[in-house]
Amino acid sequence: MDEPLASSGRRSRAPRATSFIPGLRAQTLASLTLAFALSFGLLGLALIRVSERGRALDRAGDHRAAAQAVALAYQLGDGDRHTRFLRAADAVLGQAGIRGVELSRADLEPDVRGVVGLGQAVEAELPQGERVRLWVRAPDPSTGVPVTRLLLLYVAVTGGGVLLLAYFTLTTLVVRPLDLLTQAASRVASGNLEVAVPERGAGEVARLARAFNVMGEQLGADRASLEEKIAELERTTRELAEAQEQVLRSARLASVGRLSAGVAHEIGNPLAAIRGLLEIAADEDDAGDRAEYLARAQAETDRISRIIRELLDFARQGTERAPESATADLRAVVEDAMRLASARGTNVTIELDAAKDLPAARIEPDRALQVVLNLLLNAVDAVAGEGHVRVSIERADDATLRLAVEDDGPGIDADVLDQIFEPFVTTKPVGEGTGLGLAVCHTLVSQVGGHIDAENLPDGGARFALRLPIDV
Repeated sequence: MDEPLASSGRRSRAPRATSFIPGLRAQTLASLTLAFALSFGLLGLALIRVSERGRALDRAGDHRAAAQAVALAYQLGDGDRHTRFLRAADAVLGQAGIRGVELSRADLEPDVRGVVGLGQAVEAELPQGERVRLWVRAPDPSTGVPVTRLLLLYVAVTGGGVLLLAYFTLTTLVVRPLDLLTQAASRVASGNLEVAVPERGAGEVARLARAFNVMGEQLGADRASLEEKIAELERTTRELAEAQEQVLRSARLASVGRLSAGVAHEIGNPLAAIRGLLEIAADEDDAGDRAEYLARAQAETDRISRIIRELLDFARQGTERAPESATADLRAVVEDAMRLASARGTNVTIELDAAKDLPAARIEPDRALQVVLNLLLNAVDAVAGEGHVRVSIERADDATLRLAVEDDGPGIDADVLDQIFEPFVTTKPVGEGTGLGLAVCHTLVSQVGGHIDAENLPDGGARFALRLPIDV
């Protein structure tokens, strides 16, 4: 059985099913079997042919010796020619496959003993022109079967033994170590890096196992280092999140502080004026002057009411969500806003430049009108009642529309530009603006996934540009 791998006990995943491919053992066995079958088969055939050739040569030598013996017995025998022939022929008939003996002479009829004319002829020369011919039976193939079988058995046993030895050697030195490497690679692929394979087998396989173990150790060290870095990164991320939360908390506190200061400033001044006017009205004997002071106090009260109402609108815009299915035709919205804003300044020219066939924007029409009207009114106020305001609508890209409001006024103070969309930040004189209009616009545009920004133009004036998503 294969030697088990050293492992940390982690469970490996089952390998993915692949098309059937013969293993190294099967391929090695098939290759060795084919090689030994060809080599030992040819060797067996060669040995059989050589043995058959040797037997044939031996038989031929025996037959020639028999022919010489017959000729010698014929020469040395007593009696007449025919008697000597018969005695010599009878001595060899039936031996070594000899079927007949023939004594021939050119001037005499041949003497024959046994069966002649069949099989193979072996001759021996005699003096006086005589010739002895032995007729030998053709060799029987069955006589060589035992020897052939023995050779084949020897070849088969020898080839099988060599095949088994080669298979065992290759399995021990190559196949089994490679199997262990394959199992170890599968476990490493499943995430278990604590795997080691025995460094044994052929030199190349042992070096491969050693390299695999070194690779596993290096991967384990790299994983430990990576896990440590991930843990450090998680700690850093938590620290950054905590620091960001602190920054956001500080920013929220600062915003609350600015909001509180703005509210106190915007409401404190009217309250002080109301208090002063009421004190004056209480001491005033003239009914007409008292009514004037009370009317001015009423106006300051209305201003406070307007500030509070706009502040509540701003807070409500941060929580209310616009319907996602609402759409608006920006050209129609701008035209309505232009009619409303034209009453603010009679000497202000408002120009509309809108592309044709513009798609609808994904925003509620009333909210779009509120944003555009606020931008137009700010532009009219910026040119102090005399100047030029230009509104352009175009398709920024495949997903958004761009609406820009430009004026030729003095522009936006650089100290205020970065904070222009924060609550209670305004460029208008005290008492003329609350600083909530642009903050509300920013909230309305952001709620629908849009964007609004402000910049000063190179030739003077300011530009407010907003991007709104297209309804698809």
